[in-house]
Amino acid sequence: MNKENVTLEENEQEKEKGTSGLQKRFGRLREGFRKRLLKFSIVSLIGLGVNLAALNLTEFIMYRFDSSVLEYNHQIWIFSFTIIDLVAIAMGIGAATISNYLLNRYWTFGKAKTERVTTQFLKYAIVGGSGAILKYLLTTAFKTAFLLVIHSDRWATVPASAVAFVITVFWNYIWNEVWTFEVAEELPEQPIIIPRDIDFSDVTVITPTFNEGENIGPLLEVLTEKYQGIKIIVADDGSVDGTREQVREFHEKNPGVQLLDREDEPIHGLTISVLDAIKMADTKYYVVMDCDFQHPPEKVGEIVARLQEGYHYVAGERDEIPDWPFTRRLISWGASVIGKFSHWIHRSASCGDVMSGFFGGETDYSRKIIKANPEGFRAKGYKVMFELMKHSSKKETKVGRVGFVFSPRTRGESKISSKHVIEFLKSAFP
Repeated sequence: MNKENVTLEENEQEKEKGTSGLQKRFGRLREGFRKRLLKFSIVSLIGLGVNLAALNLTEFIMYRFDSSVLEYNHQIWIFSFTIIDLVAIAMGIGAATISNYLLNRYWTFGKAKTERVTTQFLKYAIVGGSGAILKYLLTTAFKTAFLLVIHSDRWATVPASAVAFVITVFWNYIWNEVWTFEVAEELPEQPIIIPRDIDFSDVTVITPTFNEGENIGPLLEVLTEKYQGIKIIVADDGSVDGTREQVREFHEKNPGVQLLDREDEPIHGLTISVLDAIKMADTKYYVVMDCDFQHPPEKVGEIVARLQEGYHYVAGERDEIPDWPFTRRLISWGASVIGKFSHWIHRSASCGDVMSGFFGGETDYSRKIIKANPEGFRAKGYKVMFELMKHSSKKETKVGRVGFVFSPRTRGESKISSKHVIEFLKSAFP
């Protein structure tokens, strides 16, 4: 056996070893999902007990505390509930919500993404409120159906409440999984080590631009200096501020930097620009990033290292977003919820930050997804990773992550508008 054959055999063994490791890893993640759902169900039952205990204890104390309370109670009625009823119900809901939140935070989702308690509790309360409304509606509907068979209001209520409770528990679990606690990866992350001999000549950085003349030059300088041999495709959508001219000039001294001039294309948009660039890339891997330095160039190497571990996609997830106002955070939360729910409906691959525009991928795998879904992408949209993952099978696709700090834009202006939001909603629920 010659040396070349030995090398090929070793490579195949390493590949099989890596694939086996990833299969075990994702098998553990699926097992984690089942365990979390079981824990969540137990917590929900405990919460039901806490709710009843707090409600009855409050009524007992208020009735025994002062006879004047009882007299006052008979004088005022609100929606057929007395004052004591309303206070008791509020105490029951409050006690159960706090109890369930603490148990889920530190037991069910103990390894999930950490977040400020006030923000997370607000999310949990919103999910719980929506679940309470759903349970009431379902109980009423099922009770009406059971009354057709069980001609007793009391006995029809029991199975109706049980079925509604089970559905509501699953409803609450899904929303808490994808939104409140943002469970993306249960296993602890290993530190990302970039090998010294890593070959960046097999990587293409794709950056979509439109009037980024202030940023494109510095970005090209940083990337080509930091990552020797890396290729870059600037997918420009018809800039008029000199962006394209700068790229052409840079190409003269560094042929690895190419301009994808889309000025005369019939359809313009960030998504179609990136998809065209992926089709154009001639490397094994690609990394998509904005050129305004909100996506840190030093993280490109970590994404590439992750891709070489065998992932089909590696998402750059925003672990910290300094200086964002509350309204912007609220919009981001809403979009994240919609995006994750869309991925869940489609049974597709997903990640912790589905709204991120900073990600890497295996070129051939992404081309296969694009080719298989010719009408499945919103060309004028702006969340390419979200759409690629939406069309990627959850069972077949391996997704990794690299955390980063999302820095404020220092030069130029954001291009996001209400039209982009509409396009995202259309892509989430086609």
